[in-house]
Amino acid sequence: MTSKERMIRALSGERVTPAPVGLHSWGDYKVELSGVCWKFQYWQGGPELAGVERLLHERYHSEWMHCGSGPARSSWSRERRTEGNRAFIRSDDGQRWLEIQENYHVTPDPAVPVVPYTGPRLTLESEAAIDDYYAADTETVESIIASGTFDHVKLLSAEYGDRVLIAVNDGMNGLPWIGFEELMMDAMDTPELVAYAIQGQCRQFMRRVHAAKACGAQAYIFSEGMGGSLGQLSPALEEQVQADAKRWFYAEVRKAGLLPIGYWLGDVRPHMRWLNSLNMAGLMIEEDKKGFTLDPLEIRRMLRPETCLFGNVDSTLLLRGTPDAIRADVRRQRRAAAAGTFVFANGSPLVIGTPAGNIDAYLEEARNG
Repeated sequence: MTSKERMIRALSGERVTPAPVGLHSWGDYKVELSGVCWKFQYWQGGPELAGVERLLHERYHSEWMHCGSGPARSSWSRERRTEGNRAFIRSDDGQRWLEIQENYHVTPDPAVPVVPYTGPRLTLESEAAIDDYYAADTETVESIIASGTFDHVKLLSAEYGDRVLIAVNDGMNGLPWIGFEELMMDAMDTPELVAYAIQGQCRQFMRRVHAAKACGAQAYIFSEGMGGSLGQLSPALEEQVQADAKRWFYAEVRKAGLLPIGYWLGDVRPHMRWLNSLNMAGLMIEEDKKGFTLDPLEIRRMLRPETCLFGNVDSTLLLRGTPDAIRADVRRQRRAAAAGTFVFANGSPLVIGTPAGNIDAYLEEARNG
């Protein structure tokens, strides 16, 4: 079987032996591996971004490609340069260099006056106000494809799509224009309006799903959890505001021909009853952190049999641990692989500076143990 066939079988609820082995590789590790400053992560697309994914795959041979979506072509076509650890892009008119900060934000262009935004903003005043916000969005599947945001997926699909599963990862763990504190208060005060807004967001996001599918993606990963992570709200309240919309959404992703994978951040265990109702093809989980422990074997036993569980080898262990400690953690993960459909993976993105030998130790133990 090809890697793609093995991954599809696992994501279809089959127990594959030996279990597929992947890398949670969204993020800037692979950008720096390609020799490009990591600050340019959100300014890459098309052939360059495809090259980043190609280099990572050819070095480690993960059984999937864990891609992000790219920016619009107008962003990734801009001239760039570095000075030591500093990174710069050209201004819109090409006349000035603007510095990219540590948080990926670009220094404001001093030659461009600040004009207050007057366009649509999501407010949770009423269902009508929510409807007005989403109705003002004129983006279409065709315009998303034309923007170039999935051009790298087209290229990767043409080169690898017959033998490697290509997955795109985007976040869906908040609402536009609604800050964290406001969102938490709204969820407690008017949960029905938060739920209604999430339903609109899911309908809107399906355009990206269809665009990714048209460009060759085979799976879509959604980073989930209200306010950035499960645990901000009680399980009952999280279910009230999320479950109906997400049940519809994951079903629609399947209808679109993609395998839906939920990367639910935080402690999934108190939420497992309603998470099991989402008909996810796969569940990705974090490592042990934030004051909780996520044992893959425990999660595998709680998860519905048809949903594939991804492992959560600690990416900090890959960064700072020894090969022996990494191999021991992989052996611990193997107990979950013996209990149901499973894919070996690290629990969060690879970190810049992770020794190649440590990644090799993880992959070798997972493949050969």
